[in-house]
Amino acid sequence: MDAVGTILRPRPSVAAAYASVGRAYGIDLNEEAVGTRFREALTRYNVEAFQKGQAATDPLRTDESIELLRWQAIVNFVLSPPPSAEAAVFETLWNHFGEPDHWQLFPDVLPAMAKLAEAGFRLGIASNFDHRLRPIVQNYLSDFPLSLHISSEIGWVKPAEQYYRAVEMTLNVPSGEILLIGDDWGNDVAAPRQLGWQTIYLNRDGKPGDQEKWGAHESLVTVADQLCSD
Repeated sequence: MDAVGTILRPRPSVAAAYASVGRAYGIDLNEEAVGTRFREALTRYNVEAFQKGQAATDPLRTDESIELLRWQAIVNFVLSPPPSAEAAVFETLWNHFGEPDHWQLFPDVLPAMAKLAEAGFRLGIASNFDHRLRPIVQNYLSDFPLSLHISSEIGWVKPAEQYYRAVEMTLNVPSGEILLIGDDWGNDVAAPRQLGWQTIYLNRDGKPGDQEKWGAHESLVTVADQLCSD
């Protein structure tokens, strides 16, 4: 499964957290403005775009240092802190999103994972994240034996083929025996499907579109029910 947007969501929201930290440093932006800027920043500074800006040979390469620099760019874009406060604002937000208390599971995650585990499925998480994901997963999902496949540790981000191949090698199973469930159409459905993976699109917001032809679900429980009845 993917992590953010599939099994996890920030608490409070990203916009609320950024706005709160901004106010603490004299930056007057409401949540709506922050949300708009954050969405733009995610596009402007996704790993591929960020790496191209760094003239990287392989734009989908990543590691912990790249993620740190990329998130610094995102925070600076969203909040535009004065130079004297840049480091403090970034550190505060970086640490904030590394704390398990600032994340929560979607309500359907535990019952779905329990059903899948009982049915004998091997469970894992495949995420474009960094080392901060480990304590978050440990805090909420320690009852399940999970394999974690984190982009900053693998060295590639989804949708790079190298990311999925690294997961296959770690699991030591062929591509056709891996099922990825996720909320990102490109990273969790289209790209791995081209490599022979099975995929399920989790459309939590019920957004209409061509994705429906792939059998989109709005709940992990319905996914688990389907998998366990097949």
